[in-house]
Amino acid sequence: MNKTGYVYETIFCQHDLPEHPENASRLGAILDYLTSNDIISQLTRVAARPATPNELQRCHHPLYIEMVEDTCRYGGGMLDGDTYTNSFSFDAAIQAAGGVIELTKAVVKGELDNGFALVRPPGHHAVPSSAMGFCLFGTAAIAARSARRDLKLERVAVIDFDVHHGNGTQAILNEDPHIFFASSHQYPFYPGTGALREIGRGPGEGAILNVPLSVMTGDDGIRRLYDEAVFAALRRFEPELILVSAGYDAHWQDPLANIGLTLKGYQWLSEGLIALANEICEGRIVFILEGGYNLEVLAPGVGNTFRALLGINNYDDPIGKCPWQEPEVDSLLSEIKRVHRL
Repeated sequence: MNKTGYVYETIFCQHDLPEHPENASRLGAILDYLTSNDIISQLTRVAARPATPNELQRCHHPLYIEMVEDTCRYGGGMLDGDTYTNSFSFDAAIQAAGGVIELTKAVVKGELDNGFALVRPPGHHAVPSSAMGFCLFGTAAIAARSARRDLKLERVAVIDFDVHHGNGTQAILNEDPHIFFASSHQYPFYPGTGALREIGRGPGEGAILNVPLSVMTGDDGIRRLYDEAVFAALRRFEPELILVSAGYDAHWQDPLANIGLTLKGYQWLSEGLIALANEICEGRIVFILEGGYNLEVLAPGVGNTFRALLGINNYDDPIGKCPWQEPEVDSLLSEIKRVHRL
């Protein structure tokens, strides 16, 4: 069995607005599931710490960081129409970033085989100078940059299977040729970015791969697109570490989107990424919690990913098969292969 780490701190649940879809009950449901299914007892906890100003500034403007800190110090408030803060939110966000850095460090150094960071607030929509879409700081991008600079890795990959495009991660990494970013997401949809031809700029051109999905794409379509495009691009890039922005809101019963994945489909994605990490980067893979707003999907979805990380070959799907008919993905797959020369 693999030695799998996780990050969790109570501060992550103190960032909370109960009537908001991204609230503390999400982590509560996950922890209850991991406990009741005897998963958490098989994991190694990695303590979080606050990310340093230098680590945050690798991805965010110092004046923006100061603004978030000041807002929270005075009790919090809305940073945009979707993104709330309270007096705990800044501390939660910098502990989330620091926790992912520490978990990544333990995996890269071989102290753990792999891991999953159960952190909040999420991060993949936060752009360099503003909050967006429930997110304060770009946790995955911060961890990727820290792995490059502090752990001396040459190439890092960030894979985002949240149903919403990881626009913040892309904005931060857009010109970075050393960090490959791939995002599969419903399109056109919030946040409005993630078109197929967004492939990076300047020295980073070609290091961004977007997979814009039609509604109801489903398990079979996702499997083909990852197998023939995303995984092929990862093999070509040869990262030394894979970070995964793991959103469970592409499930067919999530209230905020319409892609049509099942928990079986999510399990295939998790197992496929883990197998690829074993193939190309000594198994170094770290999942980072992003979205997922149906707790009956989110909790077993995360539990299943932990099972895959531990090497347990089964999964739990209390919801079952999606009733929607899937569209074809041949034309999208052909265009991705053409644009990226796969």
